[in-house]
Amino acid sequence: GGSIEAGPYTGDGRDNPFKSGFVPGFEITDQEMEDLLNFLHSLTDETFTTDPDFEDPHEE
Repeated sequence: GGSIEAGPYTGDGRDNPFKSGFVPGFEITDQEMEDLLNFLHSLTDETFTTDPDFEDPHEE
């Protein structure tokens, strides 16, 4: 968790009493972050998700 300065979720997530010790933090480089974001964007095929032929799987 991090520090949120304003809004409905104001506070410091690092102080959350329900935070699990089984989920440790990690650090990544700027290049690794860019690679990760590019990978995640590659998983979304907008031509498929906006195709009307696949709009309603229950439509007859």
